Amino acid sequence: MQYLVNSQEMKRCDRHTIDYFGMPSVVLMERAALAVFTELTKRFSKEAGRMLVVCGAGNNGGDGFAVARLLHLSGYDVCMHVPVEKGKMTQEAGAQYTIAQTYGVPEIYDLKDAAYAVIVDALFGIGLSRRIKGPLCALIECINHSDAYKIAVDLSSGILADTGQIGGTAVCADLTVTFGFAKIGQLLYPGASYTGELVVADIGVTEYGFDRKWPAGRLCEKEAARALLPKRSAHSNKGTYGKTLVIAGSSHMAGAAYLAAKAAYYSGCGLVRILTEEENKGLLLSRLPEAIVTTYRSDELDVSVVNACIEWADAILIGPGLSTAPAARTLVEAVLQHPSKKTALDADALNLLADGLLHRLHAPGEWIVTPHLKEMSRLTEKSITELQQDLPAAAQSFANAHHAVCVLKDARTVVGMPDQTFYVNATGNHGMATGGSGDALSGFLAGLLAQGSSCEEAAVAGVYLHGLAGDLAAAKKGAYGMLASDLLEQLPNAIMEVLHT
Repeated sequence: MQYLVNSQEMKRCDRHTIDYFGMPSVVLMERAALAVFTELTKRFSKEAGRMLVVCGAGNNGGDGFAVARLLHLSGYDVCMHVPVEKGKMTQEAGAQYTIAQTYGVPEIYDLKDAAYAVIVDALFGIGLSRRIKGPLCALIECINHSDAYKIAVDLSSGILADTGQIGGTAVCADLTVTFGFAKIGQLLYPGASYTGELVVADIGVTEYGFDRKWPAGRLCEKEAARALLPKRSAHSNKGTYGKTLVIAGSSHMAGAAYLAAKAAYYSGCGLVRILTEEENKGLLLSRLPEAIVTTYRSDELDVSVVNACIEWADAILIGPGLSTAPAARTLVEAVLQHPSKKTALDADALNLLADGLLHRLHAPGEWIVTPHLKEMSRLTEKSITELQQDLPAAAQSFANAHHAVCVLKDARTVVGMPDQTFYVNATGNHGMATGGSGDALSGFLAGLLAQGSSCEEAAVAGVYLHGLAGDLAAAKKGAYGMLASDLLEQLPNAIMEVLHT
């Protein structure tokens, strides 16, 4: 498991490593500097040109002074710049600065008209908790306008480690070498845009440093997806792998139902039934003959038929293309009366929840909700801007309040769990920002639920595989030309890649 940490969790881990295990902070600093030096020298020879290390007053600056010394002693043309009051340096940073001076590392005081092949950012690290203003803001803008390759030490200066928000401005790094564990703000946008390539370096700070007080954040990853996929057996039949009910598609809105139902089949589900408006039957049977199609008329909805379909199913998806008409509301209310059924709620089902039905999500229900930010705004009565300030907190808060797994969809999807943990998914790309991608995700999740996955397991594995399918589709078609159906057809390939690599 790869933990994602906020600033306080990382500081606590560092402190426990130093105080309890007796690892001197200067040793950690030297190992951090060596990690940056190693990544830099992999990419640039001594003939690359002049290099600059910009150092702050905190321990991140201390790392930077040590990097400058290592480069200087290895024969690189390097200098250091210290745009802060030297009297405000931490003890460790001050010691590293003195060592660098003693070894003769050149120091410059003005960056104007200077050209560098590489600039190393060691200004702030994870300690930043305020907006960057004044001369330091101008300095970062100067760095960003440089043609130099930019390397951030631990965290690009200006990113808020806990949320990925930007403190006024930030260094736009090509490479970030972070220590011990990835920081939440490096995975979430806009911070991810300023992080560049992310290398997580082992400097001797390990999980032991958490003292069993584990971080809330985790990364969705291939190994977890592989482990969480439902197991299959040679001694099986279609009934072995579950039955999914997809309640989707209002009048002449068959596309959402098709994408969701086919995604459920592509998850490995044995049987999929679509409950949809009568007008959609012909198209769905022609496009997806494997599905069972049960229809209703919106003006004479027979709830007994709906309940029979619900009883038939092992898992339910409701919402894609459903509309918010009275018949759709009746369908959602019927599903909510069966909290023992594993259920994914998406799209219009979420809009109906926000319109007076949210209180019906309660324990011991097994729910996954899959809102995008606009839907989450309706559910929580918070603005999209408010939600974007801290996506993990928004997902966690909703999950805890409503006893549901919350798959909060954005450029980086965050999965909030009722136990107050959360996962960030890093697969996927901007080509997935197209109609129908969410329908494929919710159908895929429901298919996993039908095969016996818990809501937590389905969400973690499902969002990773859905994003990976998007990456495979983009590699084949290009992000500009991708359709949701292209992503859909890559779901089996995503599963094969996870299982066999």
